[in-house]
Amino acid sequence: MAVPPFYRFIKGFALIGLLLGFSFGFLYGVGGFFHDLLLAELNTGTLLALNALWGMPLIGGGAAAFAGFFLWMLLYLRKKLSTANR
Repeated sequence: MAVPPFYRFIKGFALIGLLLGFSFGFLYGVGGFFHDLLLAELNTGTLLALNALWGMPLIGGGAAAFAGFFLWMLLYLRKKLSTANR
Protein backbone atom coordinates (compact mmCIF):
# COMPACT_ATOMS: atom_id res chain seq x y z
CA MET A 1 0.00 0.00 0.00
CA ALA A 2 1.40 3.39 -0.98
CA VAL A 3 2.00 6.01 1.68
CA PRO A 4 0.54 9.45 0.87
CA PRO A 5 3.26 12.02 0.09
CA PHE A 6 2.30 14.28 2.96
CA TYR A 7 2.45 11.56 5.61
CA ARG A 8 6.16 11.96 6.46
CA PHE A 9 5.87 15.76 6.46
CA ILE A 10 2.96 15.74 8.92
CA LYS A 11 4.52 12.95 10.99
CA GLY A 12 7.66 15.04 11.50
CA PHE A 13 5.67 18.05 12.66
CA ALA A 14 3.56 15.90 14.99
CA LEU A 15 6.66 14.29 16.51
CA ILE A 16 8.23 17.68 17.20
CA GLY A 17 4.99 18.92 18.77
CA LEU A 18 4.69 15.77 20.84
CA LEU A 19 8.22 16.11 22.18
CA LEU A 20 7.81 19.80 22.94
CA GLY A 21 4.46 19.12 24.60
CA PHE A 22 5.99 16.39 26.73
CA SER A 23 8.91 18.62 27.73
CA PHE A 24 6.72 21.55 28.70
CA GLY A 25 4.15 19.28 30.35
CA PHE A 26 6.86 17.61 32.41
CA LEU A 27 8.27 20.95 33.53
CA TYR A 28 4.82 22.31 34.33
CA GLY A 29 3.49 19.19 36.07
CA VAL A 30 6.53 18.16 38.07
CA GLY A 31 7.58 21.74 38.79
CA GLY A 32 4.09 22.55 40.03
CA PHE A 33 4.06 19.41 42.16
CA PHE A 34 7.31 20.33 43.90
CA HIS A 35 6.22 23.94 44.26
CA ASP A 36 3.03 22.82 46.02
CA LEU A 37 4.91 20.24 48.05
CA LEU A 38 7.47 22.70 49.38
CA LEU A 39 5.54 25.97 49.60
CA ALA A 40 1.86 25.09 49.87
CA GLU A 41 -0.23 21.98 50.35
CA LEU A 42 -1.07 19.23 47.93
CA ASN A 43 -4.64 19.56 46.68
CA THR A 44 -6.76 18.99 43.59
CA GLY A 45 -4.89 21.77 41.77
CA THR A 46 -1.76 19.63 42.05
CA LEU A 47 -3.59 16.74 40.42
CA LEU A 48 -4.74 19.01 37.61
CA ALA A 49 -1.17 20.22 37.09
CA LEU A 50 0.05 16.63 36.87
CA ASN A 51 -2.54 16.00 34.13
CA ALA A 52 -0.30 18.19 31.97
CA LEU A 53 2.02 15.17 31.69
CA TRP A 54 -0.39 13.51 29.27
CA GLY A 55 -2.53 16.47 28.17
CA MET A 56 0.12 18.79 26.79
CA PRO A 57 1.74 16.15 24.51
CA LEU A 58 -1.68 15.32 23.05
CA ILE A 59 -2.53 18.95 22.44
CA GLY A 60 0.95 19.78 21.13
CA GLY A 61 1.08 16.77 18.82
CA GLY A 62 -2.39 17.41 17.43
CA ALA A 63 -1.77 21.11 16.88
CA ALA A 64 1.59 20.43 15.21
CA ALA A 65 0.05 17.75 12.96
CA PHE A 66 -2.64 20.22 11.91
CA ALA A 67 0.00 22.91 11.29
CA GLY A 68 2.09 20.44 9.27
CA PHE A 69 -0.89 19.48 7.12
CA PHE A 70 -1.77 23.14 6.57
CA LEU A 71 1.82 24.01 5.63
CA TRP A 72 2.02 21.01 3.30
CA MET A 73 -1.20 22.14 1.59
CA LEU A 74 0.22 25.65 1.10
CA LEU A 75 3.44 24.26 -0.37
CA TYR A 76 1.47 21.89 -2.62
CA LEU A 77 -0.76 24.72 -3.87
CA ARG A 78 2.27 26.94 -4.51
CA LYS A 79 3.89 24.16 -6.53
CA LYS A 80 0.71 23.53 -8.54
CA LEU A 81 0.16 27.22 -9.22
CA SER A 82 3.75 27.78 -10.30
CA THR A 83 3.61 24.86 -12.77
CA ALA A 84 0.21 25.96 -14.09
CA ASN A 85 1.55 29.41 -15.04
CA ARG A 86 4.31 27.99 -17.26
